[in-house]
Amino acid sequence: MRVPSVLRRKGVREAVERFVAQVKQLPKVEAVLLVAGDEGWEVWTVLAEWDDVTVDAVVEQEGQLLDDLIAQGKETAAPGFHILIRQGRPLEEFLSPAARFLFRRG
Repeated sequence: MRVPSVLRRKGVREAVERFVAQVKQLPKVEAVLLVAGDEGWEVWTVLAEWDDVTVDAVVEQEGQLLDDLIAQGKETAAPGFHILIRQGRPLEEFLSPAARFLFRRG
């Protein structure tokens, strides 16, 4: 499934927007991307360095996104999730042409 098309599915866009609204409030989250993966679409949350509190909060929101999709009967639309820790490397090293920014901190 192509990344832009997944956001056109009824209910999916709104669930993803709720996820982004929650995780962008976490100060250590640098970006959220939607990526076309081998098994479907994926949500990547980017941190500069590992932070237990932030990772736990992101994982909690990932669970909420899955719950939202399942409650709508959209479990087949469920994404894969990745938390990307840059460790000082530029974000551009990790990006593919299939990536779309949903949020990027200034």
